Amino acid sequence: MSYCITVIAFLAALSASETVSAQTIHTVSPNGPFSSISQAIESAKSGDTIEVNTGIYNEHIVIDKTLSLIGVNEPNIDGGGKGTVVLIKAAGVTFEGFHISGSGESLSVEDAGIVLDSAQNSRIEENRLDDVLFGIYLKNSSGTMIRNNIIVGKDLPIPVRGDGIRLWYSSDTKILDNTIIGARDLVMWWSGDTLIKGNKVENGRYGLHYMYSDNNVFEDNLFIGNYVGGFLMYSNNIEFRNNVFARNQGPATGYGIGFKDLDDIVAKENMFIDNRVGIYMDNSPHSVDSWNILENNVIAFNDIGVSFMPSIERNRFVSNSFVDNTEQVEVRGGGTLAGNNWYLEGRGNYWSDYVGYDDDNDGIGEIPYKSESLFESMIDAYPNLRVFIFSPAAQAIELASDAFPVIKPEPKVTDNYPLMDFERPKRYEKGKYGFSARLFILSFLMVLVPAVSYLFIRKRV
Repeated sequence: MSYCITVIAFLAALSASETVSAQTIHTVSPNGPFSSISQAIESAKSGDTIEVNTGIYNEHIVIDKTLSLIGVNEPNIDGGGKGTVVLIKAAGVTFEGFHISGSGESLSVEDAGIVLDSAQNSRIEENRLDDVLFGIYLKNSSGTMIRNNIIVGKDLPIPVRGDGIRLWYSSDTKILDNTIIGARDLVMWWSGDTLIKGNKVENGRYGLHYMYSDNNVFEDNLFIGNYVGGFLMYSNNIEFRNNVFARNQGPATGYGIGFKDLDDIVAKENMFIDNRVGIYMDNSPHSVDSWNILENNVIAFNDIGVSFMPSIERNRFVSNSFVDNTEQVEVRGGGTLAGNNWYLEGRGNYWSDYVGYDDDNDGIGEIPYKSESLFESMIDAYPNLRVFIFSPAAQAIELASDAFPVIKPEPKVTDNYPLMDFERPKRYEKGKYGFSARLFILSFLMVLVPAVSYLFIRKRV
């Protein structure tokens, strides 16, 4: 018996020794032993690690084995303005710690910084990409992690830029803590069961753009300063939590987020701030047995808070805060939104233009909130009138509507249980985002310096 145990232990140790020895580490540096990354890849075997020391490597590399490429002190792989810089064609590759630059500019062949083609279960982490047309492009590469990369697109007009991150038939992917600046879109097509968390996308066309991608979660992302914060189409079962869509002001669009033909959407704790349109809804939900839930979101300082295409039904808005939008709710073409719910179980939404009262101090207004502006109804039906929204003519129409209720339109929205207080998203509750001494000092100086300067000037005069 002891002899058998000894033999088994010996064979196990021998197997472990062979495994360790098989995982060779190859070193690349300008002074050798390998001075080219491509040479190291050619010499390596599947399962090996290639460590690339700092330096500039003017080459295009193809990784066709299961390797780990680790950059030490951010070595630069420069494509010289031609083609795709890094092409990964094997599953289970790790590519970490590099500076990638100088892809080509051809949209037709989709030049990119990093392309994964049938490279399932790979990891692309801690890289910096700039002067690239497409940033990181996944094709048929499910189960991949894209984490903590910085991607800066080429300085080109938006229509001829490439996408910062693009997923094509690459489900079960995690896109975490990346920064995308000056690219076209963050795109997902036919890529379900994906987590998009902690990313920042700015100065692009669509911060988020996808279709035919079900069961995805978007959490803690920032989409700021794009033409459109996000536009989603033809997908089901999407969750949005704790995202910020701000200052997306593109001409003719400028949506914080747009929903088209989406079913079973849950949007909670998001902020839609200073967009042309906070939320745009077109034929969502699409299915007759589906409801979309929007709860505890802040929709503030937009030209239009929520814009609906006509006849949309089965959307539930509860505990949201509509704050100082020029028009809180729009129905394009005119009409009412009777098929949607604006309250549930005695709780509605906060409306900054509500003029009711709370007699019993339960936080709920005693009279319903009604969106029944005559001039708003006119501009919903005839959008060209919007240029007069702050004019004396608009004020005169509203005064006439108040004086002669017979011409007051049917309410677009009726909230029977309006909230009296602004609903703060949980992410901003005290304790999670607490007091900042630096922010306080900066704010104090911003007030103090102009005041002292003004007093000094007055004294001199």
